[in-house]
Amino acid sequence: MSDAARSQKAPLSAYQRWEMASFDPVTVTVDNSAAEQAALEAHLRGLEEEAHAQGLAKGHVAGQALGYQAGFEQGQAKGFEEGRKEALAQAARLAEIADSFKTALAAADAAIAEALAELAVDIAQQVVRQHLALDPTALVAVAREVIAAEPELSGAPTLVVNPADMPIVDAYLKDELEAAGWTVRPDPLVERGGCRAHAATGEVDSTNASRWERVVGALGRHKPW
Repeated sequence: MSDAARSQKAPLSAYQRWEMASFDPVTVTVDNSAAEQAALEAHLRGLEEEAHAQGLAKGHVAGQALGYQAGFEQGQAKGFEEGRKEALAQAARLAEIADSFKTALAAADAAIAEALAELAVDIAQQVVRQHLALDPTALVAVAREVIAAEPELSGAPTLVVNPADMPIVDAYLKDELEAAGWTVRPDPLVERGGCRAHAATGEVDSTNASRWERVVGALGRHKPW
């Protein structure tokens, strides 16, 4: 068959073209750049997510450590402050106890001193009373003080004594009284051992009660005879 004859044949159908071409070798070119880029981006995102997760984990651990350290320091500071306040409170309570003790001790000292003073006064009173009872001549010294008192009594001075002390006056003071112009008068209201003196210029009370009151008054105390 000549070329002219072949060229004059009827054109092939679409099916015939496909069928014939389907047996021919075909070269397929695939553009992998987009897939590789997507895979790379996915890998990078994975690495980023992993790094982020690791960062979060490390941050959490570090945060826990910092939080623990901060909490420890805060708790330590709080505990120290509370301990300091408690120590100060204890010191204040001890100071109050010490002050109370000193006050109580001072009060006890004052009470002891007061008790001792009262005891001394009681003993002195008993000694004086016993002395007056056992020594009838105790009036002599008292009467001589009255006679020699300043200012000197004048204008018919009179010595008043207990009737029981009249013999003592006559035995020890008669000459002195007469020389000074004194007279003697008994009075049962005057306790033995004491006396009174009367004159135009004044009066002297040297009874036992009056002399005792002057003594205890000089000591800052008040205790009746």
